[in-house]
Amino acid sequence: MARMSIRATYALDEETDRRIRHLARAWQVSQAEVIRRSVQAAAERFGKTLTPAEVVACYAEGALPRNKQETRQAIRSLRALRHADDELRAAETP
Repeated sequence: MARMSIRATYALDEETDRRIRHLARAWQVSQAEVIRRSVQAAAERFGKTLTPAEVVACYAEGALPRNKQETRQAIRSLRALRHADDELRAAETP
């Protein structure tokens, strides 16, 4: 294992802290190891550019990793972007 020489401080909400502690107990590892494993897993899954087929496969695997409120916010945001793009195109048309 690599020597751990970087010390960092992060502010976490109570729920995230609770989850890290729970995983540390369940996996029988340190909280730092939980964070290292989680970052590694996220980097492997999302750190690379996905092909269109890989994106479709991710959606086919199951639900998106967000709750209903976050999904609604994403929909509102995408609609706003789409409408702004429509307005921009309309303004460019002679």
